[in-house]
Amino acid sequence: MFDVGRSFPSVSTVTMKRRIYTITGTVQGVGFRPTLYRLAREAGLGGWIQNRSGAVHLALEGSSTDIDAFLEALPATIPANASISDITLVDEAPLEAIAPFHIMESGFDAWSDVTIPADLAMCPECRAEVLDPNDRRYRYPFTTCTNCGPRYTVVHAMPYDRSRTTLNQFPLCEACDREYRDPANRRFHAESTACPDCGPKVWFEHSPQSTPHSPLVSARAALASGSILAIRGMGGFHLAIDATNAAAISELRKRKHRPAKPFAVMFRDLEAVRQICDVSETAAALLQSPEAPIVILDIKPQTADSRLQTTMSRRRPREGGSLIPHPASRVPHLSLISPDTDTLGVMLPTTPLHLLLLEGCGEDDPTPPFDSLIMTSGNGRSEPICISNDEARERLEGIADAFLFHDREINLRSDDSLVAEQGTGLQLWRRARGYAPNHVAITQPLSQPVLTMGAELKNAIALGAGNRVTLSPHIGDLSTPEAMDAHERVARELPEFLDHAPECIAVDLHPDMHCTRHGEHLAAEFDIPVVHVQHHHAHAAACLAENGRDAGLALVFDGTGLGTDGNIWGAELLHVEGSEFTRLATFSPTRLPGGDISVSEPVRQLVARWHAAGTTPSPEILQRCGVRDDQYDIWKQQCERRINAPFTHAAGRLFDACAALLGIAPAHTSYEGQAPIRLEAAAARSHSEESLPFDCSEQDGLIVIDWSPAFAYLTERHADVWQSADAARRVHTAIADAALRMVDYAVGRTGEKNIALSGGVFMNRLLCGLLIPGLQALGLTVLTHSRVPPNDGGIALGQAMVAGFTGDQGLT
Repeated sequence: MFDVGRSFPSVSTVTMKRRIYTITGTVQGVGFRPTLYRLAREAGLGGWIQNRSGAVHLALEGSSTDIDAFLEALPATIPANASISDITLVDEAPLEAIAPFHIMESGFDAWSDVTIPADLAMCPECRAEVLDPNDRRYRYPFTTCTNCGPRYTVVHAMPYDRSRTTLNQFPLCEACDREYRDPANRRFHAESTACPDCGPKVWFEHSPQSTPHSPLVSARAALASGSILAIRGMGGFHLAIDATNAAAISELRKRKHRPAKPFAVMFRDLEAVRQICDVSETAAALLQSPEAPIVILDIKPQTADSRLQTTMSRRRPREGGSLIPHPASRVPHLSLISPDTDTLGVMLPTTPLHLLLLEGCGEDDPTPPFDSLIMTSGNGRSEPICISNDEARERLEGIADAFLFHDREINLRSDDSLVAEQGTGLQLWRRARGYAPNHVAITQPLSQPVLTMGAELKNAIALGAGNRVTLSPHIGDLSTPEAMDAHERVARELPEFLDHAPECIAVDLHPDMHCTRHGEHLAAEFDIPVVHVQHHHAHAAACLAENGRDAGLALVFDGTGLGTDGNIWGAELLHVEGSEFTRLATFSPTRLPGGDISVSEPVRQLVARWHAAGTTPSPEILQRCGVRDDQYDIWKQQCERRINAPFTHAAGRLFDACAALLGIAPAHTSYEGQAPIRLEAAAARSHSEESLPFDCSEQDGLIVIDWSPAFAYLTERHADVWQSADAARRVHTAIADAALRMVDYAVGRTGEKNIALSGGVFMNRLLCGLLIPGLQALGLTVLTHSRVPPNDGGIALGQAMVAGFTGDQGLT
């Protein structure tokens, strides 16, 4: 037991009490106990505070009036990164005398609502120490305190104490131990605290030998020379290069087999970001927040028009407050970094290690500061990020030229989170560091604990129990053995960390998904039932749940998902009522000649649209669209004869086909959503208010939108609409108009006034900007995603909602 501070006098037993509370929420690993220690001492209260398996136990000793006042003020005085879900009184007794308030050693509960703290980016105080030559942590890349640093990625078990993290191999030196035990110090009970004398070390390897020079100086020199550097960060490896080096960018794309997908860029500071991008106050605050995600920003028009221009020299404050000239630096090669769109994924240094790579290491470092570095996930294509040094040496061989390693082990992966500003607010596109594994509170308790397997793409796993659902960080696409290994590990470890054994497992309705098969295997092993949840029902339930509802209308637009009729859905208007749903509207089905391959070759889908519309394109149009006569004949016959040409209703596929018809889609897409992303970027350059024709009919109680008139119209006027920004905008306007028709019909049938928007298509900011005002004009409350992604990264939450109320009957 830690007992620090002055003693308190005895007081009357008539007025003094001891009350013991259980506090749940994000209350471990965020400086909660040290803060309450100081607050209780200042308030003159006695008692103690203790970490338990998933909560904090708090004993307060004093008068009822003082205790009540303390608790009333508590929510406004806790650390910024903490949150309280519930405070429950578990015991009350009279007291003869109060003891000095102290922090007790952690204990264990047989069952508790465990919250695993998320990792937090470097705080301003630690940043200042790292850059201060007079501080003992000057240039130390693992400087942390109670306000920042690793949590989730280093924890072995709860409650969160140093002895149960990967930091347990680094005993604190005398100076660090003194800080750890000092209530006035911000490192009081900071479990990841360290310094150059007792903490983790960093070293540089340039295959096949290590360098004798300072690791950070050597790493910076490698970046300046154009090398690709693998950096072990807080939750895994990054691959870093100089963002102004065109040859290095091209080489990284070649080695990662990533020809066009945008890279994220880490900027030195907010001033450097503002030179390139439009930065709102909201985005600026987000970039500098403890979560510090990658934020999608619009590139300034003048920068987008002259992407390779050089900038003027600047004078910038450095260590100690002095001003030194900053060398002339080039704008990042934006046309190579983000070739398909006029947006950029931007982040600021999240750890002291990243800060030092950008800022430099003082007078003995000859490499000038970098204003920007590409900082992309340290993995091969479709693989999870590497976390161990040996794993990086093996998997990143042939990609990285050099490695910056450290010996603070990473127990659990956590990638960078990705956030975008929508018209309705911030929207998470990838939920990882800073946000996961924070739970999502739900209004009604689940009837049973449920483990959910998520989807095949952008996978995340969740465990739902009681009034909350805890989602794992982003795992990724389950197309490689490495990804499946990561999926299986998280599926086994999440219930152990949260101390909840699932009573059922929820999987997607599609039987051939890796995550579905894995969930069925685990259910058989644990002898518990499996609940199969339709993909778009899960999307809808996720959006409703994070908005505090379990019923309402939902527009779910995405690229794929098996429907209950065996066809591919993806443009659905659903009426959701808990674990049940009714399909009220959709897009008319069209063929996918060649099956899945047509997703990466959008012109195949275009041929199917021509076939559905009864339109025969001219030889000139076929040539312009890159379709040979023999290809056209084969793909058309596949549609006519139904040979390897399944039906799809998906809105994502409509965007693909339109992009192909307008000459905007690539012949072969290299990443998911590439054609729609290009189409949106083109449409954003137009202010046209015109739409496109489509048919709307009712078929057996289902509203069906037929896009044949639009394709006939665009084909007839092909010379005028070819590669036209106005035509791209008209596609978006027409889809918004069609969605409004679908919703208007559904409101008339159900009387519902809430409409949820979910699915990856609603990451399209232009479409949302066109659609949401129309929905509001219908008198509807529009519900959008903010805490989980609208894409398949949010599926696990929806599966938990459906299966948690379904029992063991499953869905068909």
